[in-house]
Formats: sequence, C-alpha cells, structure tokens
Amino acid sequence: METWFQRIFLVLGLAPALAYAQQVEPDINQSSISENVLDSENWLLGLRGGMINIEDFGSSALGALQLSYHINEDFYLSAEYAMAKAGRTSFEELSGAAPLLTDSEREWRYYGAHVGYMLLPGEVFLNRNYAMNSGLSVFAGGGNVDFAGDKVFALQLGSQFRLYATDWLALELTFSDYIFETTILARSKTTHNLSLALGVAVYF
Repeated sequence: METWFQRIFLVLGLAPALAYAQQVEPDINQSSISENVLDSENWLLGLRGGMINIEDFGSSALGALQLSYHINEDFYLSAEYAMAKAGRTSFEELSGAAPLLTDSEREWRYYGAHVGYMLLPGEVFLNRNYAMNSGLSVFAGGGNVDFAGDKVFALQLGSQFRLYATDWLALELTFSDYIFETTILARSKTTHNLSLALGVAVYF
C-alpha cells in the first residue's frame, strides 16, 4: 500500500514539471538571407577581349562585341562582331619567301548570329557567407568570315560562363570555335579557329 501512495505522490509532484517542459519552445536563431534579384531587362551588351588561334597563322589578339536578347530564362539570341589580325605562317617564317598575304588581307573579321541555351544556372560561393549568381550556356550559330581577300561562311560553336557581379553587370568567359573552309595554302581544307576571351556585359 505504501508503494502505491509513493507512486501517486511522485506522479503528482512531477506533473507540473512535465507540463512546463512541454510548453518550452527552442530558442533558435534564424539566419537572414539576402537574395539578389536580377534586373528584368532582356537585352545584354557585351565586350570582350582574348586570343584566337587562326589555323596556320598562329595566335592573335581578339576583340569582340556581342548583343544578346534573352527570349526566356533558358534561350537567348545573339549577334556578334569579332576581329583579329593574323600572323605569319610557319612557311613564311622558315622559308624567307615573300609574304603570302598583304597586311590588309591579314585582317580577320567575323560577323554572325547564334542561339544559346542556359545549361547550368547556379551560384558561385566566394566564401561561406557570400555567393554570386552564375550560368553556363552553350551556343551554336553561323555567319561570315572576311579573311585573305575571301568572304566565306563560318559555323560557330562554343560555350560561355557568366558570373553576375551585380544585378546589371556580368563577367563572361567565352570559348568559341569558328569553323570555315579556306584555300589560302593552295588547297581547300576546313579550319578550326579556337578562341578564348574574357569580357564584361551590361543589361539594359
């Protein structure tokens, strides 16, 4: 009998403590997140500089201007103008023969358009507390190349990594391959002209 009375008093004594424990809410600090919202403008103007390897003519400095229109979050259209100046071929360097091209014929120009697809939108974390929006896209298109006194069709393939510094300014790293046929060295062949360029782009 005494055991039962002890159990009853024990339950009655612990009941207030259990009720209070059930009412206690955890004190957890909520971290605030500041999410940058990109401007809703669909137009983008980009300027970049880098290097291009013009096949048979070595590497040269490259400058390019690009105007893009974003159709939606995934697809965009771009018009591009790029320019470079070809160097001397290995034949010219080793043989000491007369130059194959004049200075004006060494001017390399490309103008065309391409369609791009945003393959991997995401973020780049600079540290544990700061991240920047980013995006990796691939594109394909075509245009004309003026080089060595000829104007030929060129296919352009490439990819572009974009890092958004602010809601209106982005940094771009662009890789392109300009593919076209040439007969400069007395035989027709398809050339691959690879370029890598870094630039900035402004939304408006």
